[in-house]
Amino acid sequence: MLPGLADTSAGRQTCLHDYRVLRTLGEGSFGKVKLALHIPTGTEVAIKIISKKEQSASTAKNLLCEVHSLKTLRHPHIVGLLEVISTEDTLFLVTEFVSGGDMHDHLMKHGPLTEEEARDRFRQLVSALQYCHRRGVVHRDLKPENVLLDPAGSLFATLGGAAEGLGAPQKTRWQ
Repeated sequence: MLPGLADTSAGRQTCLHDYRVLRTLGEGSFGKVKLALHIPTGTEVAIKIISKKEQSASTAKNLLCEVHSLKTLRHPHIVGLLEVISTEDTLFLVTEFVSGGDMHDHLMKHGPLTEEEARDRFRQLVSALQYCHRRGVVHRDLKPENVLLDPAGSLFATLGGAAEGLGAPQKTRWQ
């Protein structure tokens, strides 16, 4: 059990504030990503769970840059940060959940995109990156695994640990 998460109902459900954790979606360089349900609204969200104690000073700086950048970015093709929950040992980043999986898995399962699909997805990605760049945020880890798709095929860039803001905080201690 991760610090900050509470077991309820004889261990069958795990809760964090207003969120019921449903299952693990994956693991990244910073920690696990869980699918959760926002209890008051019934909305599915993704929660990135990061152990503060396991991060180096440079990693902590990168995470603070990510949080700072995500808080300010609102674009139709960027996964939005909804809430940050911080405990003594753990940082929880609650983001929008995009249910179609990542571009890498999509390409492995369905093969190459048609020219029209590729053009459409590329326009969406360029729009998101242009938006970031105009706000002084650079995506440092653009790859198919960091591009999500919804069931309709719309694209969403994730900035998970990959955002470097020109005006981002320089502190390396957890706030």
